[in-house]
This record gives sequence, C-alpha cells and structure tokens, in this order.
Amino acid sequence: MKKSAHLTPGEFELMEILWPIGEATVKDVWQKVDPARKLAYTTVMTVLEKMYRKGILNQRKKGKAYIYSAALSRDEVFKGVLEHICSTYFGGSGEALVAAVEKRFVADGAVQKDPSIPAAPEATEARSGSDNRDPGSNRT
Repeated sequence: MKKSAHLTPGEFELMEILWPIGEATVKDVWQKVDPARKLAYTTVMTVLEKMYRKGILNQRKKGKAYIYSAALSRDEVFKGVLEHICSTYFGGSGEALVAAVEKRFVADGAVQKDPSIPAAPEATEARSGSDNRDPGSNRT
C-alpha cells in the first residue's frame, strides 16, 4: 500500500541507498550509511520498520532477516515533495511555486531558463487573490 511520498531527511537518505540496489537487509542499508553519521544499527532498523508501516517500503522475510525495497519510486517521492511544498507554502498554486523557483534559481543565474517553457506569472498574482486583499478589510 502506497501512502504519502513526503519523507523526512533521514528517510530520504535511506531511500537513496535502497533505490539503486533494489532491495536490502537492515545490515546492508546500515553498512552503506555515511559512517560520519554514526547511526546505530538499531536506529536504521527502527526507521526502516516505520517506513514500511507508512507504506514507503515493502518488506518480506527471508530466513531470520527482513528484506526491504522501495514501494515508491524517486519520481513519486519528488512529486510528493513538490505537492507538499506547493500546498504548504504556496496556497496550492503551482504557478506561484514555479515563479518562486524561477526567481531564486533563474534570476540569480544559478541555472538557465529553458526557452521552451513559458514564463510563470508572479507569485503574488498567482495566489487566488488572498495576498491582494485590502489591508483594512475585515474579511477572513
């Protein structure tokens, strides 16, 4: 069963280990975690189990060990992240999100804009009018 693709940074770190290898035991994943993180084996085991219960991972038993694999693709996770950012920070406006990304990365010269993509409206114009109310208005 697939659920929300919104992952914590720690969950995402473990997914980055699982996606390329397909499936792994807790020990396999733990051995690939950056040693500088100093994560205990039991911490990795607990996080993987929680991810399984949340529907982010699949789990099967092989002998005494559990084998974990991703229940969500990288694209599904990124879609969930973008949907979360859009709904939480941009009032559900995809146009406002795109405008903010353009302002941050294209205007700053961090990336070049793809000329085949039409320009997004300004973030304040894209937000269903909630930012354009009269400040003296008592409407909520």
